[in-house]
Amino acid sequence: MDKNYLTKVEKILNIKFKNTNFLEKALTHKSITKISASNNERLEFIGDRVLGLVIATKLSILYPEDVEGSLDKKLASLVNKDTCSQIIEKLNLGKYILLSSSQQKNKIGHKKIYGDLCESLIGAVYLDKGFSEANKFVLSLWRENLKRSTIVEVDSKTQLQEYSLKFFKVLPIYKNLSNKGPSHKPSFKISVKITNSKLCTGEGTSKKKAEQLAASKLLKTLNL
Repeated sequence: MDKNYLTKVEKILNIKFKNTNFLEKALTHKSITKISASNNERLEFIGDRVLGLVIATKLSILYPEDVEGSLDKKLASLVNKDTCSQIIEKLNLGKYILLSSSQQKNKIGHKKIYGDLCESLIGAVYLDKGFSEANKFVLSLWRENLKRSTIVEVDSKTQLQEYSLKFFKVLPIYKNLSNKGPSHKPSFKISVKITNSKLCTGEGTSKKKAEQLAASKLLKTLNL
């Protein structure tokens, strides 16, 4: 890809990097190189922590009366991979990710790749410009999401867990029943059960999706 792509990404992000190596690394997926110092995995690791701190701090300011549990749910809905992926899609940055030819064909995994990229960019800004600029960067990208943070959608797995702990003092039991398909297109089958309930199963392209579907089915049997 032409080096001008870095300038284009800077323009989209409205940020001028002092060291564009950070930006280039943030845009380099591990399918290009397995060397962690050359791909975006370490930046993703750092960006994830910076993102969590920035959003957690902002939520504590926006909702001073909220208890920890409520803040935790708001935080989880704002910093998950789906939200991060949507940020990248909205900015139309997907075309600038450096991917191997095989990974480019794997459309299923692009949501995670986009989510990782978002965190990597945050990590790159933090290392290049420090926490103050990274804080401004995150808050500018999350402005609309923070406005909607008063509405918290509790996912099925969390809802089932809260129900089980409240009435039975134990966590739901999940079991991995099968893992089929090639690495680029896996299929997981997961079962879940709580005290005195029937066994429900769910299938998905990741364990998380399969668990959510299984939990959703079980909640329906409990009329929740």
